[in-house]
Amino acid sequence: MSRLVLFIAAFTAAAFFVLDDERAAATTFCVPTFSAACANAGGNVAEPDLEKAMNTNGSDGVADQVFVAAGTVSENGSFEPSGGFKDPGSFEPTGSDPLTVVGAGRGVTFLTSAGTGNIFLLALGSGSARAITLKDLTVQIPTTFTDNGGAAVQLFAKDVLERIEIVSLNPGSDAVTGTGVGNIVRDVQVRAAGSGSVADGFSVNSMNGELTVEDSRLEGASWGLVSAAAGATLTARRVTETGTRTYGAIATSGTLRIENSVFGIDDGIALYATAVSTDALLRADHLTARNSGGATNPAMELRRLSNGPGKMDIVVSDSILRDFGSGYRIEAAAGPGIGPASLTVRYSNFAKTGTGIGVLDLATGNIDADPLFNPDLSLPPASPSIDAGDPAGGGLTTDFLGAPRPNDGNGDGVAVRDQGAFEYQRPAPPLPPAELPTSGSPEPGGGGGPASNPDRVAPQTRLKPGLGGKLAEGTVKLRFLADESGATFTCKLDRGKVRPCRSPKSYTGLAAGRHSFKVWATDAAGNRDATPAKRRFRIPG
Repeated sequence: MSRLVLFIAAFTAAAFFVLDDERAAATTFCVPTFSAACANAGGNVAEPDLEKAMNTNGSDGVADQVFVAAGTVSENGSFEPSGGFKDPGSFEPTGSDPLTVVGAGRGVTFLTSAGTGNIFLLALGSGSARAITLKDLTVQIPTTFTDNGGAAVQLFAKDVLERIEIVSLNPGSDAVTGTGVGNIVRDVQVRAAGSGSVADGFSVNSMNGELTVEDSRLEGASWGLVSAAAGATLTARRVTETGTRTYGAIATSGTLRIENSVFGIDDGIALYATAVSTDALLRADHLTARNSGGATNPAMELRRLSNGPGKMDIVVSDSILRDFGSGYRIEAAAGPGIGPASLTVRYSNFAKTGTGIGVLDLATGNIDADPLFNPDLSLPPASPSIDAGDPAGGGLTTDFLGAPRPNDGNGDGVAVRDQGAFEYQRPAPPLPPAELPTSGSPEPGGGGGPASNPDRVAPQTRLKPGLGGKLAEGTVKLRFLADESGATFTCKLDRGKVRPCRSPKSYTGLAAGRHSFKVWATDAAGNRDATPAKRRFRIPG
């Protein structure tokens, strides 16, 4: 591994980072020079060398920040901004202060390598307790890495990846591995390109390591989610997998928890657990998993490859697992010194067929029926999985899209959670007009006429056709209206918050890929449309 070589172009006027008061107080470096995103003000420092920017003032007790312009950062080995493995010539900024590195956007700022070994492209720690946050850029695993050996990012402790794209040009490379505690992955997209492929998607492989993955997407991974160390914890919320080739989620040690996630499996196994000397627990709550590449494998499998005292458990609730060869398979020996294998499935929709002997609990609230999926695997009004989840209180309060859970989806007057990642949002019927009074005091200044009739009917929201702006530049303009004059609107893009808006609503600097827009109208009486107008669109890569 050798030194970092920097190829960074100037920022465009569309850059969107603005330094606030807190950032101005920190050590802030503008790479390669000042720009609209990193102004010549507040003591900011222009620094053409990214390595130097990340090393300078790394232990002065003040959080450090680096803003990187559009372009490519290419390293001859691993990019290790916290001490790392101390390899000769590697990029190893040192320090102890929290560090934030922000690019100009996914598909705009690139980190890559010309290394030829079995290495991580980025190793964010090890030699210090430095907490590192990486945002708004693309990590590109090169073809030069060892086939079936390289990897994109290793997190160490309290590291954060946010709005990151990981692209593997190398066959069999891993995406993100967590070691240490408190690591977070949020809005990270993983895919392969060219002759590349993805081996492990998101994994934890160190004792007592922690990794939380939220609102992220894996395309074409061999193993999607992986817990592989004693005491490790991997928590996945609102994770989408498409084209997963072997295991949607696998626990060989530690605990793997899945909530409100969607797996598209290509003739693999959705949930797999195995154990030898330490326990392995895999828990799925409101998972939707569908097999689309054949029917040779079960939805769930527990398999002991070597005998040992470790327990292996799969616990599934309020989920849908469909179109697999069978519901489950258990291959585990039993006897003295060998831990048990147990499978518990409750209030879920799956084929209750399987092979093997273990501790089985499959009798509580399960169904075996076609859920009638929509193309995105959400539930249509006639789905038998609506209101078929656990009728008890508690549990998750929102679904994959952030909609409230439970909702009275079948209109029987009782709100029960649905099975799977999506909660069907049955439109609330309009309230009838208020009855006119038959008696009462006269209105002031008038006779005994009727009282006013309050408006209780919600407006209907409609999106106008087309997307304005320049899609190739990440800009869209959406126009909408309501069927009542004087209505106000709230909008939501992707996983963002619902905020007040007006027509037309413009977005700039959008990352390449799929996006989803929703808008609700509220009339002057405060009635809000229960069914937002929606539009899905794609920004070209």
